[in-house]
Amino acid sequence: MLRTATPNDLDALLAIENTMFDPAVYDRLCEQNFARLLNKSSSVLYVWEEDGSVVGYALGIVVARKHIWFNSLAVLKAWQSTEAAKRLFAAIEVYALTRPLETIILEIREDNRALLRRYTRMGYCEWKRIPGYYPDGSSAIRMLKKIQTQ
Repeated sequence: MLRTATPNDLDALLAIENTMFDPAVYDRLCEQNFARLLNKSSSVLYVWEEDGSVVGYALGIVVARKHIWFNSLAVLKAWQSTEAAKRLFAAIEVYALTRPLETIILEIREDNRALLRRYTRMGYCEWKRIPGYYPDGSSAIRMLKKIQTQ
């Protein structure tokens, strides 16, 4: 079940973050980051719950009231073949579509060709490359999707 995250989800969010992101490869959010984001009006934080447990989250941050930066998406491995990741991703896009925002921005590792193909099929385009973006020195591809409002 998709829902908005609350402060009661802090431990689960931290556990997912620490399980899914190797600090040698990705910058992790810490407890203070999540606590601050949960109370920030520019943050959009959704969780996916299964059988009463949070198994994934999606984080977007509204920037300059014009863009949403899709900062993070994480789903525990046991739930990755379910609808959890798809629905979390869609929730950030729906949020953007229902607000006066212009673009969705996200970054992926340059070596993640499968994700690059998936996001390209979803309407995202390469905007720029950022050398040394990740802790292991890997570059990022920043992608952009213009929001088509009615």
